[in-house]
Amino acid sequence: MNSDTSFAFKDVSLNGERVTLRTLHPEDTSEEHASWLNDPIINRYLETRSTTLPELREYIAKKFESADALLLGIFWKETGEHIGNIKLEPIDLKEKTAMLGLLIGAKKYWGQGIGTESTALVTNFAFQNLELGEIRLGVIADNKPAIRVYEKCGFVIDHIEKDGINHDGVLHDKVHMIKKAQ
Repeated sequence: MNSDTSFAFKDVSLNGERVTLRTLHPEDTSEEHASWLNDPIINRYLETRSTTLPELREYIAKKFESADALLLGIFWKETGEHIGNIKLEPIDLKEKTAMLGLLIGAKKYWGQGIGTESTALVTNFAFQNLELGEIRLGVIADNKPAIRVYEKCGFVIDHIEKDGINHDGVLHDKVHMIKKAQ
């Protein structure tokens, strides 16, 4: 892809062993999805602390229409259940970079390697299909499970930003990680 390519009309589907990642559309909005963002256990490491169904629908619509974002739902292959999201944003095709974000919202799938499988699928897509040179991310230092997922997928710590995240008035260190194309 070249730097003039727009993602405004993207329709991506990536198949893994246990999950399918596909572009989220506003009609994919559900009470279950919104409940993840309102659950303090699930959202404790997220910037978003709560949302309503209309706000979530609007968020998904904006990401779908955005020229520099790719928001994919993570769907369990056996049942088609929406269990999480993964996104690349912003995608900078000129600089060949993107930022990664991941959420496994359905708690029953935690600790089963879904984050690792999903991250591997989307990073491979980004390097092979979007021709990106590197993917970056930022994660709160307390989120050890996420850091392990990213390390398994080849991300390395670039640097740690002291007090880089403010969660409800409490400062936390932010771990910046990077993965470069092979």
